[in-house]
Amino acid sequence: MHMRSRHIEPVLLKRAKMFPVIGVLGARQVGKSTFLMNQWCKQKKATYLTFDEKEVVVRATRAPAQLLIDESQNQKKHLIIDEAQKVPHIFDSIKALVDKNRRVGAFTLSGSVEFSSKSGIRESLAGRMGITKLYPMTMRELNNDNFAAPWVTFNFDMGAPLKPKSVETRLERGGMPIFCSISDLDERIGIIHSWMEAICYRDLKQLKDADYDSEIAYNLMIYLATESRLVSYSRLASEFGTTTASIKKHLSALEALFLIYEIPSFENPRGQSMYCIFDSGVYNGLRGGEQTIFSRHTNLVSLLINEIYSQYEYSGKIKPHLYYYRTRGGAEIDLVLKTRGKLVGIECTTTVDIPAYKQRGMNNFLKKYDKAIGYFVAPVQKAYSLQNNIQIIPWNTMG
Repeated sequence: MHMRSRHIEPVLLKRAKMFPVIGVLGARQVGKSTFLMNQWCKQKKATYLTFDEKEVVVRATRAPAQLLIDESQNQKKHLIIDEAQKVPHIFDSIKALVDKNRRVGAFTLSGSVEFSSKSGIRESLAGRMGITKLYPMTMRELNNDNFAAPWVTFNFDMGAPLKPKSVETRLERGGMPIFCSISDLDERIGIIHSWMEAICYRDLKQLKDADYDSEIAYNLMIYLATESRLVSYSRLASEFGTTTASIKKHLSALEALFLIYEIPSFENPRGQSMYCIFDSGVYNGLRGGEQTIFSRHTNLVSLLINEIYSQYEYSGKIKPHLYYYRTRGGAEIDLVLKTRGKLVGIECTTTVDIPAYKQRGMNNFLKKYDKAIGYFVAPVQKAYSLQNNIQIIPWNTMG
């Protein structure tokens, strides 16, 4: 499973011709190290180092500039540094080197946390580093299919569709390499919880300048998986015995670790935000593997968000804005996708039939925003039009 080709490579090659430093960010064990050691290292004929190794950390701490010069052969050989955020001052040394010799494609840095002051990094390498995010494996990556980006082009007839069974499997297992190949549910749940505990009780400590409570972070992830994705900060503060500021701070930390996405309200930007767990398999595991109509729907939304974000990222396009839509009158749809040229309403459904009551939210949205278009993502065999501006697309064509 780990050796499947990742679709991030073409956009990295493009940015390696533009920037001295390439950044590859993503959640822990999303597949960064495997991609860098194999696919990217081979492509760039590079030297690979990781700050997960204590010996390398010692060298970087004592003489960071010398480490960079030696391992890159004075910037003649591409140097990959995995988990670069673990030695924050390496960024200062890289800045000095690339400012002295601005050769494009000199370094690749990866991280399991944002390269920012949150991780103790003073030097952001602004203007010197092109950052790309690696997402959980897409359905096409998992099926060893060529890259396609239907949510960028809005052409959902791009080659052979995926098998419906593949979508069902992804709803349950997601796209994290270490989890999605495990068919035994109990084993998968156990590994996911252990992984989550390691992040909350160890990796959270990588974030600087804040006093994080590992238990609050872990319980927030469980809450988002089992209770509600729509968050009331004050209610959570009361339930967790802390302050609203603390809840916001911990949610921000989980975002910095790439574990959740904040999805704001389209109608009321100051209203409650929805927080979505980044992978349907992780969501399913934290919930204990329970399968209900509600959980399947939430899994589908999580899977779709991963497909949308990864398709724009790997196409080299600006990340779209995603919102949820809910009016005071109760009309709602799962997602609103907004780009520079399009406004798209998206509703996910786990049933083939789409009766009138399920169309209410979409009709409300399209009536209010008459230039928008609407999509239902459903387990149907073929795409069809419900109305002129509403399309029904099969699950297996969304990726």
